[in-house]
Amino acid sequence: MNENTYPVGAVIVDENQNIIATGRNKVHPQQDATAHAEIDAIRNAGNSIFKAKINREKFTIYTSLEPCPMCTGGILFANIKKVVWILNDDIGFGGFNKIKDARIFDKRFREVEAIEEPCEDLKEKQMDLMSKWLTNSNNVVNLRKAAIRE
Repeated sequence: MNENTYPVGAVIVDENQNIIATGRNKVHPQQDATAHAEIDAIRNAGNSIFKAKINREKFTIYTSLEPCPMCTGGILFANIKKVVWILNDDIGFGGFNKIKDARIFDKRFREVEAIEEPCEDLKEKQMDLMSKWLTNSNNVVNLRKAAIRE
């Protein structure tokens, strides 16, 4: 929140729960619409993603919000086999379930286990962060309101 950007983080772990990479949302600080937490984590995993594909290792990504369509694509094509998110994003850009339900990538989705909102306490904390984000000046709703006033 101190960087005035979406409060979303992600962690990629291997089958032994060793941390491979972490990521966080950097959209506003980097002025980069693709700088989402999941994409940041995948980028930070670097060569480990390719080695995992070759060695058929199963990586898991933990993220604080349901992945958007872009991040869902990144997860599918990075061959990550398990996705766990703290809070569904039905009214925002959450796209994992929407893309899965569209059956566009059926084969890939059948290979990925998804766990939604597994921890009530973490879900409540993420909901609080998202609620606070609504009042942040960099929230797109507030940016639009500011642009109208100008």
